[in-house]
Amino acid sequence: MFQVLTAQQLRELGMTRAQLAESERCCLRKVRRGRYVITRKCDQEHQKAAAHLSEAEETTFPRAYGDIRDHAETLRLQIACRHDSVQPGDVFSHISAALIHGLDPILTATPKVEISRRSPTRNYNSLYIYSRDLSAEETTDSFAYPVTTLARTLADLALDHSLEVSVPLISHALRAGSASLHDIEEQLVKGQRGRRRAQLALKLSDADYESSAEAFCAVKFHRHGITGMVPQLDAFTDSGEFIGRNDFRHEKAPVVVEVHGVGKYYLDPNGPDEAAKRNHQRNMNLLNAGFTVFNLTFGDLFRPRIFAEIKRSIEKAVQSISRGKTG
Repeated sequence: MFQVLTAQQLRELGMTRAQLAESERCCLRKVRRGRYVITRKCDQEHQKAAAHLSEAEETTFPRAYGDIRDHAETLRLQIACRHDSVQPGDVFSHISAALIHGLDPILTATPKVEISRRSPTRNYNSLYIYSRDLSAEETTDSFAYPVTTLARTLADLALDHSLEVSVPLISHALRAGSASLHDIEEQLVKGQRGRRRAQLALKLSDADYESSAEAFCAVKFHRHGITGMVPQLDAFTDSGEFIGRNDFRHEKAPVVVEVHGVGKYYLDPNGPDEAAKRNHQRNMNLLNAGFTVFNLTFGDLFRPRIFAEIKRSIEKAVQSISRGKTG
């Protein structure tokens, strides 16, 4: 867990103001007023007073990825620094709850900690409070934090956040087997604000998406009016030789979409070069078998032009198939 220290605790450990200032430039991160997190082990004099805490076996340090994942890590720090200041009845919810449940958002949507409580909605600089009257069955004490249950969390995300946020997280939970669409839908009350969007989020979510990027791509298909894209279909040559499993393939047209994240290369046991080589060969095999292949990076998922090209390719292929049947 992150080692969170208050300014008062640091003073009691004997850290002077000068040492605190030095530590902030080195191994302490000020997350919010009066709350600091140790970011790494440090043997310098300015951190000597708190060195035993950084060396504790249970202490973990914030990670820096240099990409979009840093937003979630920053939010985890914010949650940790709110732990001792929540009011009785406060429950971490929405994105904050998803992180506590161990889900990895592709987009955090907000830099603010989200909490539900029986009070009017409030919006502060680093905290958003939802007005919720939660039953005991909708919360859990299985964590170090008071948090909404996973089903309640996913329903809240579907109700209050965009499809780009909710669908990847719901799909993650479905893939892990920790939630079901039925359990989530039971949390949606008729007449509730955002229910139509939530039901659409459930419709678009799928356990077959092997990554959050694929689930995000499915949302973009919907946004751009692309239908008929089926996840995780095996591709074969005309002679029946297996080529590989496609992230998405159209149900009628020979159009394939592959979504490439960092994991496809850098998590490969044989290294990124070997993974890239195999991917290139598979791409050539698909092209030789008559498929049109779109290889999308994460950045491509935000480029409307790419999806317009995919849609045109599908429409052209379907028209060609229709002409062939009537010819």
